Amino acid sequence: MGLNHKKSIPKATNSLQEECIRVQKVYDWLTDTFSVTKQVSFNPEQIRRIEEALADPARRPLRLTCQTPVTPPVFPLNGDETMAATETFMCEQVGDKRDVTVSLNGSFVEAQLVELLFTSEVEVAVVDRNGKVVTCVRTDASVLEPFVLCYPDGTDLFCRITRILCKIPTGTVILNSPAPRSFTVTITFCVDIQIEAEVKLEVLAKFCAPRNNDLSAEEDEMFACPEIVFPAQCPDIFPRPSCDCSVSGEASGYTGSNATEKGRLGVLAEICQNCSLSDSSLQFTFDQEDGDMNNFSFTADSFDQDSLVCEPSEGKGLKFTVSGTGTTDEGEEFDFNFATVSKHSGTLFQLQLVNERGVTVFESGIVKVEEGTLEVENCVSFDDIKMK
Repeated sequence: MGLNHKKSIPKATNSLQEECIRVQKVYDWLTDTFSVTKQVSFNPEQIRRIEEALADPARRPLRLTCQTPVTPPVFPLNGDETMAATETFMCEQVGDKRDVTVSLNGSFVEAQLVELLFTSEVEVAVVDRNGKVVTCVRTDASVLEPFVLCYPDGTDLFCRITRILCKIPTGTVILNSPAPRSFTVTITFCVDIQIEAEVKLEVLAKFCAPRNNDLSAEEDEMFACPEIVFPAQCPDIFPRPSCDCSVSGEASGYTGSNATEKGRLGVLAEICQNCSLSDSSLQFTFDQEDGDMNNFSFTADSFDQDSLVCEPSEGKGLKFTVSGTGTTDEGEEFDFNFATVSKHSGTLFQLQLVNERGVTVFESGIVKVEEGTLEVENCVSFDDIKMK
């Protein structure tokens, strides 16, 4: 009785077990903004209404207001299909996609090139000081843009306009007659583009396979079914690897004992914010100690993901190193190596600039921060939360 009773105990509801799920896999995902400027004119009837309102002191001044269509929110990411394309705005692919080869992180990868058309209607109204509409003008705007995407065969492109902005840069107040015959309007599209395919995954994040056809019945003929093959992935394009740690802040100090030049070096760093190299920035300024002949500014243009290293340092600190390429204020291009250590006893950093022949043209030595601060923080990675 005791054994049977033990077997009847139900499995804990939070116990983990292998499951195969059907989901939409994201092969590529990007957001961007595009603007278009248009010249819009009033017709004679609209000019008459505007000047009639300007003739009444109680209605002056008049204002130009711009109204754009209501777009779907950013979340949920798949959006409402009825909002993806409406009578007032839409996003659509023009032509077929084309296979291209692009340079990425020093190597060449295969991708696809597509052209997307973004279109929207915009209404500009002239209102008096009481908010009453004097007249209105409707216009439309469109932008055709090329995109390089991970868009393999078997995947679908989902394009959304998440926001439409409208601005009248020539001024929005009409004070006196004669009324302007035309005005300039700038329309900006905020877009969200995803490449997806429906796949089956074995939790956690692993493709699963269908079960074997191990149940049989008598049949007259035997035939082979095609193998299940998922669309090829593009790991070099998306998703990009995460950073192990991040560095941010602004600091300066004097170059170290083995520096090629003596002077004060300042750094402004925002690297791996949100634990991603996307939108990272790094800038340096150097002021020579004995004059300004060798003063320069240097800005990083790109970062090498594979060079990024985060490791413990002596004194319970954390060391961050990264390499990449950049340009000086005079337009010279150099490779760079940047390292910083943050610990209780103080913050240190170092910069090296290397020319195309591999010669180090600038070495800062170990710079001890005297003004400002650089903070190095750990990022939580998949390895940190992986279930053993």
